[in-house]
Amino acid sequence: MHRNHSYPAPRPPPSALAIIDGEHRSLEAVLRALRRYVGPLRHHRVKPDCEVFATILSYIETFADRFHHPKEDEFLFRVLRERTRDADRVLLALQHEHAAGPAEFNALKRALLRTRGGGDWEVEEFAFLLEQYTASQGDHLRNEDGIVMPLARRFLTPRDWEPIDLAFRANRDPFFGIGASGPMGSLMKCAVAMA
Repeated sequence: MHRNHSYPAPRPPPSALAIIDGEHRSLEAVLRALRRYVGPLRHHRVKPDCEVFATILSYIETFADRFHHPKEDEFLFRVLRERTRDADRVLLALQHEHAAGPAEFNALKRALLRTRGGGDWEVEEFAFLLEQYTASQGDHLRNEDGIVMPLARRFLTPRDWEPIDLAFRANRDPFFGIGASGPMGSLMKCAVAMA
């Protein structure tokens, strides 16, 4: 007697649109966690937990600055520029922000280090830079989600999306894409919860 087992069809790999959306939601969750800390820091109710902040900042540096932004620049933005001039202005601004982001980020990391053993001024400086950083990154994500992605959906062809899909599928988010079993998983989960 032969049994016919029906197995669900394999799910297609996620598209770049879904991956970028997920990565943006992950980054926004991290930014929200950081923003919650600004008020208590400013009002001297807490001192920065350097280990927690170092973990969160390491996530941003590792994932956003080394993987996510370069793939947006090299794949998505380049192809979108080829298809329409409507995105030129916002793409130029976003790529400038991608290029300037590491310097802004490094200033934030240095300010965090100065809070170790520092006084109120060092904590205030860190809170100020943290507020600036999270605001600018939030604006950046809103421009990508609100302007770039709708234009990409409108102007890019299925053939245009193929290399973009492949590039973004290769991203491995060290926390959100792999989960708590990933190399930064449990530490990052704790850090976001504490922040």
